[in-house]
This record gives sequence, C-alpha cells and structure tokens, in this order.
Amino acid sequence: MSLKVFVSYAKEDRDLALKYYDLLIQDGTRPWMDVKHLLPGQNWEAEIDRAFSDANVVVLLLSKQSVNKRGFVQREANDAIERLRYKQPTDIYVIPLLLEPCEVPNHIAGRLQYVDLSTAGAWEQVQASLKLAAEQQSIEIARGLDAGPFRVFTEKFEEQWQGTPGHDIKIEYPRFESASLPNIAQELTFFFAGRAAKTLIESRQKPWDQSPDIYPEIDGFTAMNGRWDGFGVVHATTQLLSLTYEVGWYGAGAAHPNSHFETYNFAIQEQLHILSLEDFFKDAPEAIKRISELCIAALCREYWIRMGQKPDEEQMKWFQSGAGPNAENFAAFTVSADHFTFLFAPYQVSAYAMGRWSVDVSFYDLLDALQANDLHLLAAPSHA
Repeated sequence: MSLKVFVSYAKEDRDLALKYYDLLIQDGTRPWMDVKHLLPGQNWEAEIDRAFSDANVVVLLLSKQSVNKRGFVQREANDAIERLRYKQPTDIYVIPLLLEPCEVPNHIAGRLQYVDLSTAGAWEQVQASLKLAAEQQSIEIARGLDAGPFRVFTEKFEEQWQGTPGHDIKIEYPRFESASLPNIAQELTFFFAGRAAKTLIESRQKPWDQSPDIYPEIDGFTAMNGRWDGFGVVHATTQLLSLTYEVGWYGAGAAHPNSHFETYNFAIQEQLHILSLEDFFKDAPEAIKRISELCIAALCREYWIRMGQKPDEEQMKWFQSGAGPNAENFAAFTVSADHFTFLFAPYQVSAYAMGRWSVDVSFYDLLDALQANDLHLLAAPSHA
C-alpha cells in the first residue's frame, strides 16, 4: 500500500519541510502538506484536520521555532500523541524528526523515540520506520486486527457531492469476525454498519438548500461541508468491548472544523448490552464527584507537561467547568484492563488550539464506588 504521511511543521521551516516532502515522495509514500495540497476557496483548517485524520503516519518536524510556537503545530503534536492510545503498542504512527538540535517537548520525548536529522544515517532510520509502518498497515488491512475474541476489519462509506455547498464524507466502521462469539460479532457489525449508514445519510448536504451567492465556484472548486469518523478498539475480552469514535466535521463558511468523541462500551453476557458510566457504580453521583477531582488534578499535570507551567486562573476555569462533577462531562469514556479513560474534545476543557485531552483513572482509585458485579466483569482476562 502507499502510506499516507501527514507532515506537521512550522511555517518558518517551510523550505526544509518541502525538502523532506520531496524525499517522502521519492520513498514511495503519499505525503500531505498544506502548501502542496490546498486549493483556492477551500477551508484550509478543515482540510488540514481531514488530512491529519486520514493519515497512516504523522511526521512531526521539530525545530526551535515549532517547539516554542503555540497554534496548529502544537495542536497537531498534542492530538497525534493522544491518538497513540488507540494504536497497537508496536504500531508506528508518530515519527518526531529534529530539523535542528532543539529541546523536545516532554510529552513527546517521554513517549516516543525521535530522530535528529543532522546525524549520520538519520534518513535511513526514517525510511526503515516508514517501511515497517507500511507493512503493518498492509497486514492490518488484509488480515484485520486481533481484539480479544474478535478479528476487526475496517470498512467505510465515502461520498462526495458537488454543490454550493456540497459535501465530502468518510465514515469508517468496524466489521467483526469471531469463531467463539459469531452471533455477538454479527450484532456488533450490524450495530456499527447501521451507525455508519445513518451518519452518512444525516451528513449529506440537501440539494434544495443551496446558496451559490454565498458559496460561489472558485477555480472549479465549490465549498464543502465535511464529516469524517474514525474508530479505535480500546479493549476487548469475552465479557467486555470498549470502542471509541473520533468524529470530525466542518461546515462550509465556518471559522474552523471541530471534533468530538463517541464511545461505545458493551457487556457481553450471551447477548450484547450497552453500558453507561452509571452502570459501573453503586452511587453514581458520588463516583462522578471523585472522577471529577481525579480528572482535574490529572489535567493540571498534563497542562504542566505540555506547556511547562501551571495552569493560570483562566485555564483552571476551563478545567473546573469541562471536568466538573456533572455526569455529562464524562459521557465519553472507555474501559481498559485496569482503568477508565475519559476523553475531552476541543473546547470542553481548553481552548481549541490546545486540541484533545484524555485522562486515565485507575479502578483502584474507585474501588469503593464500583459495583461488585462490574468488578468481576472488569477483571476478565484481556486479549486486546
């Protein structure tokens, strides 16, 4: 397969970024850079988000300019790191490359091996990583991913329609196979295929709702509404399945795109049962208060790691509002072998430029609140 590579860089490093863009093409990949792919009239922020979401690999070009710069480069780096939790531990997804000696941000250096391009043999290391990433992607497409008792394949609906505005939609969904749980696998496939079809239909631009005066054709291009959904299986056992969707969208004429999370947690007990967060606790309101305290403390720590400073008063207001003791704040959650993960979309706990956030909360910190039957469910051996 031809690997899709998103190139993240600071505008001050554009010339160097173009050099490595050309090298990536020579190595047989399909790199994406805004200056190479954006067309007149396109919503540039939306197209960047869509390309980022669609990439097999994200290359972070780091320099003294980019690591000290707030905005899109920082948000792309934050979001790329956040997405690692939905990849297999051995998957190559984010490749940080140093254009020059510089201080690598802690949240990158602490999680990923980076390559200093000024050292001998550096590009050969990059080539080896890209080759391995392509092999991993090809295997996953052909054989699916192992997730507990399931093998999971990625299917998708894609549709474009030219209009004023038109639409550009890509909805991925999982197809499940299982020798031990064939009926459950079939139900899960029907569930997510149905979600995908419903989303596709609901996201279409209505042909009778057109505004050529507001969205004129520019150089053969017309404005688009966009929607793209990608999923990740977080945890799978014979008793529990946890899956998350990252949903991105933009409206023609909007200032910038946005995104949110949809999460699906299932108990498997002869039949499928959807689990809410409240299902896990004896006293849900008290548990939510505890979760709120733990999440706010973790968000403060993460802010310090990302920014190198404690959150100021304005940022604390974001955290206390978006992660305050309200059950709706924690509706996007997944379940793993020993913890919950709470997902926070842009604007929920910080400004848009800070990107997405997530917090892991250990079952240990919630033992007194968990239902006894859920402890048995959560303790089931993991196969993910």
